[in-house]
Amino acid sequence: MVMLMKPKLLMRLLRILIFLLLTLEPLTFIAFAEQENPCLICHMNIRDPLKNIHPALDIGCDACHVAEQGKEHPKDRNSIKLRDDVPKLCYNCHKEFKLRGEYVHAPVSEEMCTACHNVHQSDFKSLLIIEPPELCYKCHYKAKFIKKHFHEVAINACGRRCHDPHASNRPYRLSQDVNATCIGCHSVQESGSHIVSLSNGHIHPIKGVPDPNKPKMEMNCISCHNPHSSNFANLFSSRKRCDKCHKFY
Repeated sequence: MVMLMKPKLLMRLLRILIFLLLTLEPLTFIAFAEQENPCLICHMNIRDPLKNIHPALDIGCDACHVAEQGKEHPKDRNSIKLRDDVPKLCYNCHKEFKLRGEYVHAPVSEEMCTACHNVHQSDFKSLLIIEPPELCYKCHYKAKFIKKHFHEVAINACGRRCHDPHASNRPYRLSQDVNATCIGCHSVQESGSHIVSLSNGHIHPIKGVPDPNKPKMEMNCISCHNPHSSNFANLFSSRKRCDKCHKFY
C-alpha cells in the first residue's frame, strides 16, 4: 500500500512545485529588479524591456536624472530633474558633430530630440517613437508622398539611404549630391542618354549646366523627376515636362 502511494505523492508534490515556479518566479524577478533599481517600483513602463533599450539604462537612472536638493522624492513635485538640458545632456554620450551641418533637420535645430526618439526604450530602430514613414508624417505633409506613382525608397523608411535624419552639408540633408544619390540605384541613367540621344552623339545634359527653372542650381535628376511621388508616370514633375525648359513655337 505504501509503495502504491509514493508515486501519487510524488506527482502531487511535482504539481505543487510546478505551480510555485510558474507563479512565484516572475514575482521574484520583479522584486529583485526593484531591489536593484527602486525606480522600477513606480516607473513600471520601463520594467518590461522592449526590443531596443537605451544603453544609458545600463548605467543607471542617475546617469541622466538627479534629485532636486531640498525636495523629497516622490512626495514633492519636480523632486527629480535632468542633470542637464536636452540636447546638452545627450551630447555626454552622442557625438555632437554628427548633428551639425549647413542644413539641419528642424527637430535637431529646435533641440527636440524626444520629438522622434524615446529616451528609454522602443520597439523601433534607433529608439524611434513610431516607425517611419508615419513618424515623418507628423511634420511632413503625407499627401506629397502618396500620389499615384510613388518612389519605393521614399515610402519605405523615408529614404534613409538618401537623407541624413539629423544634419548634412548638402541641400535637403542628402548624404550625397542629388545625382550621386540617384545613380546609387539608377546606374543605367548616369549618362543622360535615357532622356534623348541625338544622331550627332549629343545627349541631354543631367549635370554641368544651369537648371533653366532654377538658375542658381545645376541641372540634375530632380529637374525633371519628383524624388518622392507624382501623379505622372516615371515620377515626372509635370505632364509636359519638356515644356518647362524648351519653348516650342
